[in-house]
Amino acid sequence: MTARPLKRAQPPRQRQRRGQRDTRGQILDASLHLFSEDGFARTTMRAIAHDVGITNAAIYYHFASKQELLEALLEEKGLVPALRDLQQATTEFAPRVGLLTIARNAMIVMESNRDFLRLLLMEALGNEPTAVTVYRRNIELWEKGVSEFLKAYAQRGLLRQVDTEMTARQIVIMVLTVFLGDLVGRFGSQQSKGGKLNPVLDSYIVAALDNILQGILAPTASTSPGD
Repeated sequence: MTARPLKRAQPPRQRQRRGQRDTRGQILDASLHLFSEDGFARTTMRAIAHDVGITNAAIYYHFASKQELLEALLEEKGLVPALRDLQQATTEFAPRVGLLTIARNAMIVMESNRDFLRLLLMEALGNEPTAVTVYRRNIELWEKGVSEFLKAYAQRGLLRQVDTEMTARQIVIMVLTVFLGDLVGRFGSQQSKGGKLNPVLDSYIVAALDNILQGILAPTASTSPGD
């Protein structure tokens, strides 16, 4: 009779890592819930740990602070990855196409996280220190990405001699303003779904971006293919 091979037990380290991932996800879920219910300032790490059912020491093993928790939520929601992707955005298309793609993609990500971003914006407007710090850091990353994108076009002679940092800030502010307007129903009751923007909102983005482009496009760029 041939002996059956013994099934190897999963190494303890692998079991621990899977458990750590599960706990981390539970912490993020609980923190988002409590932040939404009580706000950043009134939510403590102790309260989050209690909600998850872990010790205070355990939550600090995964996250050193509420700021780290908030930044992890931005990562999980796809907001930080979107900013990283911006650094790799191609400039092979005409400036209008490239910048409109960036503006639309940013709006799609924001629309997909309406409740979370409403929370972050409200806390930042209320001068909650953690929210302000995280908000400013990510807005600066966004502006830097758009600025680098504009510089690449400028080097190809497709833009006038403009301050790319200021122009990037104008574009980011425009997208944020449109998002805020949509939060309060400025563009109708229809919400963006399935990666497609509300047509009224999309039309406004196109018009607003075209107004900015009128001041920065080089004469030759306005007649470039795919503009």
